[in-house]
Amino acid sequence: MKHEDRPQYQAHGAEVDFRPDLNGPLPPLARWQGHPILPSILTRPHMARKNSMPTTPSFANRMDADVRQARLLETVFQEDSFSRKVRRRGWVRTWLEAHDYPTAQIQAGPFPLQELSQKLGGLDAGVIKPVQATNAWGVTPFRRTGPFSFRTLFDGEEVRMTSLLEALHAPMQRYMFPNTWQIEELLVSPDGPDTVPDDFKFYAFRGTVALILQIRRGRDGARYNFRDADWQPVFTGKYADKTDADLTAPHDPEALLGLAKSISAALPVPFCRIDLYESHRGPVVGELTPEPGGYNLFDESTDIYLGTFHEWASAELTVSAS
Repeated sequence: MKHEDRPQYQAHGAEVDFRPDLNGPLPPLARWQGHPILPSILTRPHMARKNSMPTTPSFANRMDADVRQARLLETVFQEDSFSRKVRRRGWVRTWLEAHDYPTAQIQAGPFPLQELSQKLGGLDAGVIKPVQATNAWGVTPFRRTGPFSFRTLFDGEEVRMTSLLEALHAPMQRYMFPNTWQIEELLVSPDGPDTVPDDFKFYAFRGTVALILQIRRGRDGARYNFRDADWQPVFTGKYADKTDADLTAPHDPEALLGLAKSISAALPVPFCRIDLYESHRGPVVGELTPEPGGYNLFDESTDIYLGTFHEWASAELTVSAS
């Protein structure tokens, strides 16, 4: 097939080129979007489909397959998948501590929400979290302002115990996660004692970071900014109406990046999002997220880019396991 006859894909204002002249990992996303070329090994037609180009790599498709495989393991073969294990904060903490990765200290838990008042007894600050939930559902950083009153740090509101319990019960009822909670130490930003640290979520593939999502939560909700591995802001099509490219970069980006790469390389899966905080005591692990919400919402450029990393990492994992 002639080069000019090959299908091309719009990639945020540029076309993905299928010229077989790239045989290594892709450059950081900002540069790749300016001149998107895929590795020849992933674009070369196979003899079984003569005269037609293969489909491009797709992160959404790879994640769909990962989710299906996890369901098969859990429901048909009665085996714990990796994605099920990491939903249990206790399992994640044990794994992280065994590998000497920094985590927030647990101040109380696990306990049902009905015991929250008792567990908060002598604590002046902390973060209330459900033990099994995702997407920051129910996560509430607080400081005590009185015997039965607290200030929630995401929005700065002062609440009484009754209102706090109602606010925590609502997401549990809506998203149907178990009534099991814990209280962790309050991590604060290097910017100040009452500043909640930004979330930095690293889309990592066997020790290689392809994309970083920065989230800043405040009174007006969450603001987002995607960055590539060079910390350059990039457009991905996701959270387009909530993106704030003016979010300040972390104080120590290399420390965050190094920790994300180290954790990713140690995991037994080709992809996992590594969620970190930049805190007053340095980078701290928040969660491991193998099935990030909305993985299908990236634009075509980013979907192809992340899909390429997923295929590469899957092959590498097979080699390392043999």
